[in-house]
Amino acid sequence: LQETAAFPFYKSKIPNGHTVVVDGKPWLGVGHLNRWGGGALNPFGEDFQDAGFSWTSALCKKDSDGDGLTNGEELGDPSCLWKPGAEPERSTDITNPGLPKGKEMEELAP
Repeated sequence: LQETAAFPFYKSKIPNGHTVVVDGKPWLGVGHLNRWGGGALNPFGEDFQDAGFSWTSALCKKDSDGDGLTNGEELGDPSCLWKPGAEPERSTDITNPGLPKGKEMEELAP
């Protein structure tokens, strides 16, 4: 897996990037396996990097973690219309698009 550093400004490049929650706790490193960021990227982090660190229609429609929900559905942009600085379509029930729901972090770690 690729190693990289977490940069807080990336959270403003995805809808609800500052309010992603896993198991009831904030997940500050949205694109990382580590809750606080840094270290290995999760599948969404890899896809976000491949998209040039931009929220694109293709990234929005993709299901990076393979849990049956698109990245847009998980981040509150199910219609894939969000642009940086705008309000997302939904701001509740925001989940991490790089971590399949129900998986333990130990199962995902390299």
